[in-house]
Amino acid sequence: MYVFIENGRSLKISQTQHGIFVSFDRSVVEEYTFGENRVVSLGPIEAQRVSGWEGSMYIVETMDDRGATLTETWALAGEGSELIREINIVDGDKQLYSSRQVFDRE
Repeated sequence: MYVFIENGRSLKISQTQHGIFVSFDRSVVEEYTFGENRVVSLGPIEAQRVSGWEGSMYIVETMDDRGATLTETWALAGEGSELIREINIVDGDKQLYSSRQVFDRE
């Protein structure tokens, strides 16, 4: 699951009618299609991904073939001046990883 986590000090987010594009440090771009339910791969590693809006929060869930789940939530805070990204990896009832990132809007 860890291979599906992208990180960066700065983000650029673009939204189209069909999805969101997140550029990490102007090098790696992740594409999330609204309502997606598809297999994503990184080399030989494959996982099932679903994503979409839940209220004002965008949620991306990626599950590997063993059932471990990576959940990312994206939401605005501070009257829109901050973007909060929460990342959690859970395997069954065991929390494997948790992170919270705060990005200031420029």
